Amino acid sequence: RDDIVGVLQIINARGEDGQISPFLDEDRQVIRHFGISAAVALERAQITRTIFLRMIRMAELRDPKETGPHVSRVAAYATEIYKVYASRRQISSREVERQVDVLRSAAMLHDVGKVGISDNILKKPARLTPEEYDAMKQHTLIGTRLFSDARSEIDEAAAVVTVSHHERWDGAGYPEGKSGEGIHLFGRVVAIADVYDALSSRRSYKEAWDEDRVLAELRDNAGSQFDAGLVGDFLSIHDLIKSIRSRYPDPD
Repeated sequence: RDDIVGVLQIINARGEDGQISPFLDEDRQVIRHFGISAAVALERAQITRTIFLRMIRMAELRDPKETGPHVSRVAAYATEIYKVYASRRQISSREVERQVDVLRSAAMLHDVGKVGISDNILKKPARLTPEEYDAMKQHTLIGTRLFSDARSEIDEAAAVVTVSHHERWDGAGYPEGKSGEGIHLFGRVVAIADVYDALSSRRSYKEAWDEDRVLAELRDNAGSQFDAGLVGDFLSIHDLIKSIRSRYPDPD
């Protein structure tokens, strides 16, 4: 559509003697082909991101709890937890930047599988029965199936996060009963972010917990439900976490 997707600046061509010289015709051809390839790659990335945002919107329309602020908070919490983890592990800044972008997108889609859950369960204004809860658990498997033909790093991360964010460190979670480091890092991170936000938020069947009670719950379940090291990372940036919550308030 002749839209501009980016600008490529090529300056200061140098000859074999190392001196600045004009670009040759063959240089211009190579640059032109490179620019076309870069534009195609950028357009594909934009399309992928647009599709992801539409999936998030679809999940929000299906599930009243899956609001834009909720998924934005979970994604922001998760990326900040990961940054502390990465700092402890001395992971390179370039790798951290790349992984943060991937994790942010995947975390925003953690509950997208709920699009396949019945409205009678999804929108029930009370606690679920054991049978309904078992049906609700299927959202993890539905979510990962949406990305079963993953063709990008973000797709792969979304497949992992959707299926693993309800696993527990002690193996008592679902759907696969994985434990410890057998649970993907992104799943362990999003589990903490999601539970913190759920407990801190009002639901049709409960009021929001006060902050001290939420933090006590995380501490009490470190090493059983959650990765204790990641809980420590979360607690070390608690002030930042609170600022994120105020940045993405729930609608009245």
